[in-house]
Amino acid sequence: MPLVSARQLSARNFGEVRDAIRIIRWVDGFRGWLSLAAGALCLLAFAGYVFDLRALYLPVGEGGGTHPLTALAALILALARMARGGLAGRGLAAFVLLLLALRAGELLWPATPLPIGQWFGALSLSPTTHPGTMTGLNSLIALAGIATALLVGRRSALGMAALAAAAGVCGVVIIAYSYALEPNAGGMSPVTTLITLLLVLATVGRHMNPLALRLLMAESSVSRMLRLQLGLALGGFWIGGLLLLQLQPGQWTTVAPLFTTVMLVLAAAGLMSTVAMLAGTENARQLQQAALERLSVTDALTGLANRRACDVFAQRVVPAAEREGTGLAVVLIDIDKFKVVNDRFGHAAGDRLLSEVGHLLPRWLRRSDLAARWGGEEFLLILGTTRLTGAIALSERVRGCFEKRLSLPDGSGPVTVSIGCAELLPGETTIDAAISRADAALYRAKAAGRNRVEPRPPEPLPAPPAPPKAGKARRAADAMG
Repeated sequence: MPLVSARQLSARNFGEVRDAIRIIRWVDGFRGWLSLAAGALCLLAFAGYVFDLRALYLPVGEGGGTHPLTALAALILALARMARGGLAGRGLAAFVLLLLALRAGELLWPATPLPIGQWFGALSLSPTTHPGTMTGLNSLIALAGIATALLVGRRSALGMAALAAAAGVCGVVIIAYSYALEPNAGGMSPVTTLITLLLVLATVGRHMNPLALRLLMAESSVSRMLRLQLGLALGGFWIGGLLLLQLQPGQWTTVAPLFTTVMLVLAAAGLMSTVAMLAGTENARQLQQAALERLSVTDALTGLANRRACDVFAQRVVPAAEREGTGLAVVLIDIDKFKVVNDRFGHAAGDRLLSEVGHLLPRWLRRSDLAARWGGEEFLLILGTTRLTGAIALSERVRGCFEKRLSLPDGSGPVTVSIGCAELLPGETTIDAAISRADAALYRAKAAGRNRVEPRPPEPLPAPPAPPKAGKARRAADAMG
């Protein structure tokens, strides 16, 4: 794959992941409002008990109602979600799990010494509490799933599975109503269902996987296939449950919503696992692609850019320099008598020297510059927004640094470099002519004795003579007079 195409593909993939992260942040941004709405419904349920307004906790006469324990647990979860997860949020979620565990013990062992459900039921001030109002198994599962999702860390598969279980329990009630069955066929109060769904929506942004969401949103053929499968699975299972009711209504009245919800959850879980697997595979592929892209533009020995990277960099900076008139300079650096180093100390010592040069060069550069190994013991610097005088000054500092920092393997002498500089001239659309002039300047530096920069930096002007002191001037004037 050409380098430009690979860069464009990487930029597009990065943009898709960034869009997925933006959507997750947008969804998570509504957690406060959703939690506030769920808490308000819980407070309305409490008010229904206090003022004996059954419509607030029991909107459907034949269905179950929202038990005070259910409302309390949901209210604490709403406060935990508004606490943004932290230590306080996790402590509240753990407290809710404790309450639900006590209630589960009460359901399994009616003679428990801690009948927490009965205690909260006795605290309700309503004299006509409906007998179907209780914290049942479905409410326990849904609220425990939300509490677990708040208790575990972000982007957790366990948290997402717990939220899926809570949403599945709510789906039983919703599907029961969509089939026009008895309100209590779903096994949970409509008010509790609405509160649970609000809490699920407030928590789902905490565990959404950006890579999985990106794969589901992308315009690739795999993503389109996944979206089609998801739509067909959800719609197909719902229609299947409706057909079961039409064929055997008496036998399937109470089972069809549960059956359909289980199948929907299984289908969604299967598709989610497929999406997660494909997202992991895609992420690994892109990491390998990025690694190959880096290798294709990097010199393995020095870690600097190679000639291919220079071509790509020049195609970007040369038009910018010509358009903005900010200047562009190139610097060619050659290690003096490098062949002697190889012949005297071996090629391994020469490779170490090249590696040290590659380690030192980037320290002198800005983010708008590029350092590359041009070939053998030659190195090229492309300096953006730099005139020839700036390139010469930088080259002098680099030359002095190398002379001080680098030495022969046996310490018998310093390692010096010869440097040639050139500037991109007006009207030049490529960097080749500037590199040719820098190469000619480098040849002059070699011919002039090495360890120097060409063109030479301007010599400092001599200091003007100091004016004579006042006493001497007066004596000289007296002598002349």
